[in-house]
Amino acid sequence: MFLSLAVILSFVMVCPVSAQNIARPASKNISMTVYNNDLALIKDVRPLQLTAGENVVAFEGIASAIQPASVMILGADIRVLEQNYDDALLTPFNIISKKVGQDIKTVRVNPQTGENIFAPAKLVAFQGGQPILQFDYGIETNFDGRLVFDDLPQRLNQKPTLTAKISSLKAGLSDITLAYLSRGLAWSTNYVADIKDDKVLDLTGWVSITNQSGASYDDVSIQLIAGDVNKVRSPMMVSRKMVMANAMSAGIAEDMAYESSSVEPETFSAYQLYTLPYRTTLEDNQTKQMALIEAKDVSYEKEGRLSSPLYFSSTHAAHFEKAHPEIFYIIKNETTSNLGLPLPTGVMRFYQTDSKNNLQFIGENRIGQTPKDETLELNIGKMFDVTVDGKVTNIAKLSENVITTKSDRCPRYKIVRAYDVTVNAKNTSDKDTILVFKQHLSPDMKIAKQNIEGSYDAKDGNMYQWRLNLENQNSQTLTFTVEATFEEVNCH
Repeated sequence: MFLSLAVILSFVMVCPVSAQNIARPASKNISMTVYNNDLALIKDVRPLQLTAGENVVAFEGIASAIQPASVMILGADIRVLEQNYDDALLTPFNIISKKVGQDIKTVRVNPQTGENIFAPAKLVAFQGGQPILQFDYGIETNFDGRLVFDDLPQRLNQKPTLTAKISSLKAGLSDITLAYLSRGLAWSTNYVADIKDDKVLDLTGWVSITNQSGASYDDVSIQLIAGDVNKVRSPMMVSRKMVMANAMSAGIAEDMAYESSSVEPETFSAYQLYTLPYRTTLEDNQTKQMALIEAKDVSYEKEGRLSSPLYFSSTHAAHFEKAHPEIFYIIKNETTSNLGLPLPTGVMRFYQTDSKNNLQFIGENRIGQTPKDETLELNIGKMFDVTVDGKVTNIAKLSENVITTKSDRCPRYKIVRAYDVTVNAKNTSDKDTILVFKQHLSPDMKIAKQNIEGSYDAKDGNMYQWRLNLENQNSQTLTFTVEATFEEVNCH
């Protein structure tokens, strides 16, 4: 709050926030389920001494980013009559604003003696960080002293507070669960792939949990939902049945022993649910990293891939030179590969040690939600030591048939041409490598001849591919012929 004057709040007496007997239970058990898209379900269990009949309860310290329409208060033999969320916090700005129209005290300091000079005044207004004060001698708009209040205004809290009126069938101690959705909480995954040799790598997954909800959570149990949960933009309404089910099933989790190096996920309502194996403290405005996955000796394959830029024109012989294939790491997310886990979306970074045993970063890429038994194919860069040249070496017309009569001014012809292609791949490194060369073919094209057997890409029926085994310090030549059918117009 900006004040051009030196406004300092001094409190002679502090009154309770409300004259009612309000119960303020402390948290007994906090747990949360965090989603990918700036959302979390908070489950806060608090022991409460209830009286038979109506009780007024204040749940202090809840998230300031709470979505009030999502709040549920759950417990045995109770009925919630009313609930109010008040985010008016105990700040100088709010205190002064609440005192507008009331009589207060002011203090000035005598510049010669340093003595405090007290004077009563009425706080007429408070605008733009400036109070307007009415003294017995007139109105002050540029007061150069302090404001003093005898008490605190009602309904100001040190922390965001939800107040509820609860009717209980009986008196006694009862656990009450406060469940609500809050913005400001999100999680993401980062993976580290440590290349051990040409066949296996070690994979570690870290979950980063960011808390900007306006509350801190001590000794909290955390679960993560992987998948895209639909949210209604405004207003935010939540099914009572859904919130109650989540709160009851996940809200009273006990401490769990760390039994595995990876968190075992479970399928939950078409999503993947991860339960982190130990409780932690998550401070407001903090990002915390926790281990999620650790897999040793994961099998992988590495290959270069080049999509041919060649095209087939009636007159022009297309060519390209010194193209560098992209580097792809292929990881099968299977138990036979020592993996077989649902992998949340995130960035996977690859590292490898050099000949002097120094760790080097070699590339990264983002993975999507990857279920078990799916395959990851990650492009992390381009090969430096492998280059590819390609050229259409010859174009020949195989046939020409008129579709319309030749007497037409612009007859149409069906023409079949053959394109001879030569591709030379060169490997100057000291290791053998694999190159997958891909050529796009439209539906009216086919491979007529080839010196290395290829096949259509199963994922893209219009892409024909050849798999070349390039030995170190060697080259290999691929030749093939494409037959293409065109319809052309020849006007006289």
